[in-house]
Amino acid sequence: MEITRTRVTDQGLTGLVCSPARGPAPGVLLVGGSEGGRHDRDAALLAAEGFTVLSLSYFADEGVTPVLVDIPLELFAAALDHLESVSAGGGLGMVGGSRGGEATLLVASREPRIRAAVSIAGSGLLTQGIDFTAGVLPEILSRDVPSWTVGGEPLPYLPYANIDRIQTLVDAGQPVPLALGFPPVPTDPAQLELVSIPVERVSGRILSVCGEDDQSWPSAAYTQVAVDRMAAAGRATDIEHIVLPGVGHPIAGPPGDPFASTLAPGPGTTFEMGGTAEANTTGRARAWELTLAFLRRELQ
Repeated sequence: MEITRTRVTDQGLTGLVCSPARGPAPGVLLVGGSEGGRHDRDAALLAAEGFTVLSLSYFADEGVTPVLVDIPLELFAAALDHLESVSAGGGLGMVGGSRGGEATLLVASREPRIRAAVSIAGSGLLTQGIDFTAGVLPEILSRDVPSWTVGGEPLPYLPYANIDRIQTLVDAGQPVPLALGFPPVPTDPAQLELVSIPVERVSGRILSVCGEDDQSWPSAAYTQVAVDRMAAAGRATDIEHIVLPGVGHPIAGPPGDPFASTLAPGPGTTFEMGGTAEANTTGRARAWELTLAFLRRELQ
């Protein structure tokens, strides 16, 4: 399908709108994870499936902060405003991978315009910010900073853990499974409530797809918190939480070249993302297939 591409630089936004050339289509806001920047290829391929897609940079791009720290949720509201103005109207969708999956559930819990929220390898918990200017990985994790703000005030978050163990791996030149830096789901009810995303406030439905062997963070366990909250609110059927056996972290976005490794470069280290190259290639294709089916069902 032929698509059009339009840069977005107003309202404090840095993004790209991809839309079917035939005219406005159901709107989807697309955000990435801790890599930052825009995902224009993903947006173009999603637009070719019949959606008007705003690929939004919320950090690590021209015109936005370089770090995943103090990101105002008002930025996503402005993006939804713009998306409404260029799409076909009706409910909107939002798709995010990894930390973008966390953002998706958080924004959807505050924005009734979102009728379909897709979190790929995401989280139902609010987690600590990432200041890439702090140095190598252990120094970055040691920076006590929030990811998100509302009205200029930081939202609470679950802090990183096991930084000394990560330092040992970095010093030894060994790959780091970043999941080491994320603590288990809190068992204290008050702490859990403090850092949980109130997904029961989401107006529409939620799709979550995670890898069983995600070594970048405990996405399946963290998203199970969202599943439990929806069930407690009597909305168990409004969330699909699919955990792919043997699959690691890199499953967001449309299929591309097959993975050749489970490793990825990191700040002063190498990350171990889990799974196998073959399982992750298959898992990414499956996550994309599930995402398209969900968006078509909920928005088209």
